[in-house]
Amino acid sequence: MPMGREEALKEIEVRMRRLQAEVELAEERLRYLEELGVPSKYRALRRKDSAHTYLLLMAVWVLLGFLLFIVTSRRLPYWFGFPLSPYLLVMLVVMLLPLVYYYLSRRNEPKTPMEELEERERMARLVLSRFYRPLRKALEKDDRSAMEKLAEELLNDPLLGRAIEETREGDPKMMAYALYLYTEYRQGMEEEVRETISRLSNRPLRALLLGLIEG
Repeated sequence: MPMGREEALKEIEVRMRRLQAEVELAEERLRYLEELGVPSKYRALRRKDSAHTYLLLMAVWVLLGFLLFIVTSRRLPYWFGFPLSPYLLVMLVVMLLPLVYYYLSRRNEPKTPMEELEERERMARLVLSRFYRPLRKALEKDDRSAMEKLAEELLNDPLLGRAIEETREGDPKMMAYALYLYTEYRQGMEEEVRETISRLSNRPLRALLLGLIEG
């Protein structure tokens, strides 16, 4: 096996052990927090925040008031009728504003320790299963088409890209470019390889590219 692929496989094993240790540590902390009853405490604290419930009830109240207004106006004589369009517009605005606020506040709401641990574990598992294991298999078989497919996933799968960044494994776009460069490498591309290595932070892919110009 060429030196570059051999060094890359060694680096992959190191990165996989680090990520697996992070998964196991997160699992251990989650079990500990479960034993302390932390999840139920956070759920209880969130239930005490009645602002969201008030906003939703206000939206329902406005909707019921508008429906009552329609029923009442239809029972009046024709010359007492009201145009419904302005009231419908006002009703929609009054309903949507609290709902939009509710959505934005929930989206920006800080995560609990449990949620942060669960997210960290999920991201680490994703990088292991969707990037490093397929990369290791492709390098062992020198499967260039599998490497190109992996590069496409790095570019086109936002979830995988976010997992790569959050686990500090590198820049997904640069990693995809490195894989493409490796599969398409030919004599005369040494300077492009050096430039890519200088901008690449992922150690397995750096070792892979170094093997092209130092082997």
